[in-house]
Amino acid sequence: MPQINQFHIRPARSAGDDAQFIMAAFDSTIPYLRSIGAARMWGEKLFSEKDGFEQETVESVHKSEREDDPLNILIAEVEQGQRPPTRVGLAMIREDSLPAYITEREEMKPEVDQAKQFIFLEVLISDYRTTPLHKGVGAALIEAAKRRGREKNKDALYVDCWAGNHGKLNR
Repeated sequence: MPQINQFHIRPARSAGDDAQFIMAAFDSTIPYLRSIGAARMWGEKLFSEKDGFEQETVESVHKSEREDDPLNILIAEVEQGQRPPTRVGLAMIREDSLPAYITEREEMKPEVDQAKQFIFLEVLISDYRTTPLHKGVGAALIEAAKRRGREKNKDALYVDCWAGNHGKLNR
């Protein structure tokens, strides 16, 4: 029977190298997306090579640490005995806040207008450099977002999901 990974979920921290981990984890998705025919989701260019991505990531981690900002970045780790934990995934969630790429779309207006008291799961990343340790991290991070919603008395969890590739990414 395969071992099921146990994940520790914690907030991202600006002290240390969580921003660098986030960038590398994003980069690790590009070859995987290409391999399943989903390269159109984020394109072929590594995130670390995109203008402004590093600065945006560092700023996002700082925002995530603030109590008054709706953005929260969660880091998933796997314990491995005496070695330091291995980071295997991340989630970016927002509390009662939707990003502009949703609020600016006219066809989304009815849903946006109804959205109250919610958690929005904007990004969910498995670090493909950590195979097989990342197996199950998506489910663990979704559960962490749901738990956050329950703790904050939210009514709904909304999830951003790419609709391309005939749904293969979402299975």
